[in-house]
Amino acid sequence: MNRKITQLRNKLTKAGAFMLCLAGLQAEAQETVTVYDGVLFYDGYATFLTDAELYEPIPTDIHRFTNAKYSKKLSDEQLDAIGNTLQLNITLEAACDNYDRLGHISLAFVPKGSETYVQAEVQRIEMARIITPFMNKNVSPSNVPYTFKLDNVASILSDTALREEYDMWLEVELFGTTSAGQTQIPGCSGRKDTFRATIEFETTEDPSIIYENELFFKPVLGKVNFNNYNATDVPGETTKLINFTLDTEVQNLKLFLITSNHGANENGEEYIRRQHYVYLNNNLIYAYAPGGKSCEPYRQFNTQGNGIYNATVKPQRGWIYWNNWCPGDKIPVHEVDLGTLPAGTYTVKVDVPDAVFNAGQGNFPISAYLENRGSGNTAMCAMPYQLTGTSPASGINANWNQLGNIDEWEVLYGKIYNAQGQTTNAVLAEENYATFSGDSQGLITENLSSQEVYQIFVRSKCSEEVNSPWSLPYYRQTTVLALSQNAITPFMYYPNPVENNLFLVAGDREMSNVSVYDMNGRLVMQKELSGVDAMVNMENLTTGVYLLKVTVEGETQTYKFQKK
Repeated sequence: MNRKITQLRNKLTKAGAFMLCLAGLQAEAQETVTVYDGVLFYDGYATFLTDAELYEPIPTDIHRFTNAKYSKKLSDEQLDAIGNTLQLNITLEAACDNYDRLGHISLAFVPKGSETYVQAEVQRIEMARIITPFMNKNVSPSNVPYTFKLDNVASILSDTALREEYDMWLEVELFGTTSAGQTQIPGCSGRKDTFRATIEFETTEDPSIIYENELFFKPVLGKVNFNNYNATDVPGETTKLINFTLDTEVQNLKLFLITSNHGANENGEEYIRRQHYVYLNNNLIYAYAPGGKSCEPYRQFNTQGNGIYNATVKPQRGWIYWNNWCPGDKIPVHEVDLGTLPAGTYTVKVDVPDAVFNAGQGNFPISAYLENRGSGNTAMCAMPYQLTGTSPASGINANWNQLGNIDEWEVLYGKIYNAQGQTTNAVLAEENYATFSGDSQGLITENLSSQEVYQIFVRSKCSEEVNSPWSLPYYRQTTVLALSQNAITPFMYYPNPVENNLFLVAGDREMSNVSVYDMNGRLVMQKELSGVDAMVNMENLTTGVYLLKVTVEGETQTYKFQKK
C-alpha cells in the first residue's frame, strides 16, 4: 500500500495549471457530507446486542464491530464531493453514560469491494480524538460539538489511485458504560445506550491550495496503547518506537500524532501532566505536555455533577497545574514537521520518561501517520519544557528549554499555600505575569514574598494571537529578601536525605504543626505537634524531593528535604 501511495499524483496536482487560472477566484460553495446521522451507541462492557435488541434500527450500511465501535463505508458520491479543504464536525448527544470517555474517529483502508473487514487486517489512521463531558441527558445543553480542520485528509479521501484500490470506511469508537447513569440519571434505569453521534464533513475546493509534489501517505500506528509495564518498546520505560522506510526523498513530510493520558485509578496518569518528547533518529524534534489550558469554557457541557468541576469557577492555575484535558474538549492532533527527508530508514521515538502508572494501570493511547500535506491549521506554537531556576536575593531566576525560533515568552506565577498550608482557589487566584524576550530565562522580581514557595509556568508567544499551552509547573522557594525576615531560630531538621524518621528540633520553642508537600504542591502528610522536638515518620513517602512546612510559636517556614 505505502509503496503505491508514494507513486501517486494527487488529483489537485494534475489540475494545477487550471487552479492557477482560478487563483483569484473565491473557493467554491461549502458542501456538507453527513456520514453518521444521530446514530446511537451502547455500553462497551455489556454483552453484544443483537439487531433485535437495539433500541432503534441503525442504517443497514453501518457495520457494528462492538456495542461501542461502528464503521461505515464512504460512498462514491460522498467521496466525489470532497474538495481540497476539509473540516470534521462531531456532535455528541447524551444518552445514559454520564461520565467522561475517550472517542476515536478513524479512517480505515479496506480492500475494494469488501462487505466488511477484520479490524486487525487493515490499515487505518486516527483523524480525531475527543473527550466526552459529564452529561445529564435531562439537562440542557445535552449535546456537545467538536470540530477538526483536516485539509490533509481531504487529499487522502480524494486521491484517485487510493480510491481504485481501497474502500474508505469511517470508524467511530465511543467506549462507555451506563453503570453509573442507570442509577444517577432519571430515565436511565436498566438502559444500555451511551451516546448519540452525528459525524459530517464540511468541504470546499479552494483554488489557492496547490500541491506541486505527489502525495506521500503512510499509516504507522492506528491507535495502540503504550505504557512502561506491559506495552513498551523499551523495557521499563514509557517509550514507543515508530520505524519507517522512505524509498525516495520526501519533501515537507509531517508526522500527525495523537496521545492522551488515560486511566481512572486513584493517582493515575489520567490526572497528572507528563512531559512528552519526540525524537527522529535520536534527535529531539518536538516536546509537549498534554493540557496547559483552562477548562472553564467547557463547564457548560458538564451538566452532571462530577469531581472535575466543583460549584465555583477555578482560576487558571487551578486547572493548568494538573489537567491533561478538559471533559467536552478535543485532544490535539500534533502536526510535527519532519522537513525534507532523503531515502532511508528512520525511527521516531515518543518518550514519556516521568510516567509512573500507579498500580500498573492506565495507558497512553497513541496514533500516528505520515503525510506530506498540512492540515491547514495555524502551526502549533512550541511549548517550553524542562523548567529550572535559582533563588537569588533579588527574586526567582527561571530558566527553560525551547525548540524552534521563539524569542518571546510569558511567565505566570503565584504562591501555592495559604496561611494554613493549603492550596485553595483563593490562593491559586493569585496570578502574576511577566514577559521576557531574547533568551529562554527571566528574573522574576515583582510580587514576591520571602521564603515562600511559588508555582511557575511559561508559555511561548509565537505571535500576537498565537501562544503555546502553559508548560508543566515548576516550584521554587524564594530566599530571605530582607534581614528582618530570617528563618525560624532556633530550628533544625535531620537527617537529610531521610530514609525513615525525620527529627525536628526547635530549641526551647514550641512547635504546633508540620505539613509535607510534594513538588507538585499536593499535601501528602500533615501532623499536629506539641513540644520542642518531634519525630516524623517518612517511610511511606516515595523517593523524591519534598517541602516541609513547620510552624513554631506562630512562625511558619518552608524547608526542602529529600526522601531516599
